[in-house]
Amino acid sequence: MTSDVEFHGVSKVFGDFLAVDNISFSIPQGSFFSLLGPSGCGKTTTLRMTSGFEWPDRGDVLIAGQSMQNVPAYARPTNMVFQRWALFPHMTVAQNVAFGLEIDRRPRAEINKRVGEALELVGLTDFAARKPRQLSGGQMQRVALARALVKQPKVLLLDEPLGALDLKLRMQMQLELKRIQREVGTTFMYVTHDQGEALTMSDQIAVMNKGRIDQLDSPQAIYDRPATRFVASFIGNANLIPVEILESSAKEASVAIGGLKFTVPTTEKLSGKKGIVSLRFERIRVGPEAKKQNVSGKATIRDVIFSGSSITYVVTLEGSDTDLTVEAPHDGTSAPHSLGETVHIGWDGGAATVFADENGNG
Repeated sequence: MTSDVEFHGVSKVFGDFLAVDNISFSIPQGSFFSLLGPSGCGKTTTLRMTSGFEWPDRGDVLIAGQSMQNVPAYARPTNMVFQRWALFPHMTVAQNVAFGLEIDRRPRAEINKRVGEALELVGLTDFAARKPRQLSGGQMQRVALARALVKQPKVLLLDEPLGALDLKLRMQMQLELKRIQREVGTTFMYVTHDQGEALTMSDQIAVMNKGRIDQLDSPQAIYDRPATRFVASFIGNANLIPVEILESSAKEASVAIGGLKFTVPTTEKLSGKKGIVSLRFERIRVGPEAKKQNVSGKATIRDVIFSGSSITYVVTLEGSDTDLTVEAPHDGTSAPHSLGETVHIGWDGGAATVFADENGNG
């Protein structure tokens, strides 16, 4: 598959700080690709090296198969949408969208046609004559998106563009961004620290940690089969359970905790005696349904948290001092379990993943 962006052994240093550490990856043409990670992990620096706002200290960045060494930002086939929209307040929506084309001295007929198409794409045709101050936050974000897309970049770069929106509007814009990306077919390279955004919109996600890529995969693979403990803890909600490793191969390990023994997938053979099992909150069953799982035991409920669509339980596993967090769906037809109640809990061992322990002894 043709790649629109390629990084080959790229590193970037700011003073004594290694911001990006020898990363290599490629972004397939026409895909929605997200760089995901906490603040300071190197994702924005990676985006800026794609745009030409920063230069690698080592390695090479290619766009559409061409090396970007010595190619300035203005000459690259990219455009960027920022978190703050930077619209010109004295211009109308249409004038804001047309600005880049006018700088390029495109013919007026072409400008009008492309601006009209861009505004229709983002659903703002009826707002063409308004000024930015007359728009909502979501509408201003759409104007910024139209302004970037109207120049028909090979790659659209988005630096946390939804961060300034409220939660409900942010969720609406996630669906809109994905729709627009599919419709225009432009490669999107998206930076976010919000895992929900990345999981909702992306074809592929690169999870970054301390300047490196811990895992690059589809959203479902990253969620279901995290490659590292960092990915397991950063994506979604997961219990990280200390276990004894009884036996291990390159694909699975037999582990034990609190009298329970079960088999769990792993990404490598673990040679030590201790490990950490990652088990997502919603994968654990409580009550009669727990007995149907291939791993089953008893636990005491220590806390109950009602959140509408689900009930979260904190339980202590019988035979150990290990606390587990369980997220059970709430259908409104039954009362939640009570504090201090002893319940059956269970899970499918195949839905968990085991890693080496924190000291590297796994």
